[in-house]
Amino acid sequence: MATARTCTTPEQGWALYSHFLGNCLAVFQMQQPSGDEENEERRDRREHTISSTWAYLTGNLYMVMRRMQLHGHEDTAAKMQQIIDMVVEQDLTDPAVCGAIEAKHRELDPGEQAFSDILARLEAERAAKPDVP
Repeated sequence: MATARTCTTPEQGWALYSHFLGNCLAVFQMQQPSGDEENEERRDRREHTISSTWAYLTGNLYMVMRRMQLHGHEDTAAKMQQIIDMVVEQDLTDPAVCGAIEAKHRELDPGEQAFSDILARLEAERAAKPDVP
């Protein structure tokens, strides 16, 4: 399995982008302040988790993007850079920002586009068969 240090093809790079974005954006969403009053220790722990996850995500996305450049996939690297810019410049604790990043990923990743197309086709086939629950 390819890693951020060993990937060489756009397919591997986009698969890693899907992995890192899916996991890390979920972590950010779980770090929302609770309804209870937060003590200083809990707040500090939450802030540490946010900071370390942000650095982990940014670093891994950047390494994958650079691997694409090093292996001659400039067009893929340019698309990946758009996502890195969003991750670096915006507040990932905002659910709307996470949604925008996920949408940009779906827009730019050919594998995500193919997957969405297959799902749409399957949903249309299912809708055409009234006896399927």
